[in-house]
Amino acid sequence: MLNRKLFFSFSVVIPLLTFLIIQFLYFSNSIDVASYKSFTFGILIAALNFLIGFLTIRIGLNKPNKSFLIIVFGGVVIRFFLIFALIILTLSFLYVRMNSFIFTTFTFYFYYLIVEVLYLKNQKILIKNE
Repeated sequence: MLNRKLFFSFSVVIPLLTFLIIQFLYFSNSIDVASYKSFTFGILIAALNFLIGFLTIRIGLNKPNKSFLIIVFGGVVIRFFLIFALIILTLSFLYVRMNSFIFTTFTFYFYYLIVEVLYLKNQKILIKNE
């Protein structure tokens, strides 16, 4: 039970608090519109990547090893092309600050990647104990 609460806090609460801090900074006129959009789109793209990855992991956990690898690595390929397209579209058509957007996207991408790995590790321990 503690692991689920910890996973929830790492995957939802911490990014949500960061998003709320960015909202507060924007509405208190501490950051401009372009920076606000850069941070917001970066967080949303990384969160979308995490959600797709988490769903593929959840689907693949109940499958045999070969199917698990096909599902998870297929999800990685799909996520790569989707995120690549979203980053290109965002940089091409939306007025965002490139440095802030790229920094935010990749910071949250790596953050969520760590959360995914920890989730897989936790699931492996739970499966091993059954």
